Amino acid sequence: MTVALIRQRVLDWATAIGAKDIDRVMSFYSSDIVSFDIDPPLRYAGADNKRRAWERVFAAYPGSLGYEVRELSIAMQGDLAVTHSLNRVNGTMANGHVTDMWVRGTVCFQRIDGAWLIVHDHVSVPADLERGQAAVNLTP
Repeated sequence: MTVALIRQRVLDWATAIGAKDIDRVMSFYSSDIVSFDIDPPLRYAGADNKRRAWERVFAAYPGSLGYEVRELSIAMQGDLAVTHSLNRVNGTMANGHVTDMWVRGTVCFQRIDGAWLIVHDHVSVPADLERGQAAVNLTP
């Protein structure tokens, strides 16, 4: 039953991201979230910094933002759950650039006072090491 709950939490979180509902998105995070996100800096610490990161993402996509979770895997033990998935991000940015890329996501949930909250997340893209560039044209 708890695996189903975590699966639903991930899907609800993704829906909130696609809706650009900042308050709903932030309701999934613990106050002391540590995030290794796709954009600088190397680490966001604390919910306030994570909120600002999401606000920048939402501002970068003035229209709709697509966020799809695929190949979701969940491992649980006690009060911890770790998920990983391939996530599609797509939309038109404020500068007119059309984004359609897949990122790798790992999300760590912890049951805190009865609620499953994200205490760590890590988003990445593969790198073309010879060119020193992100490889954002890959698909599952």
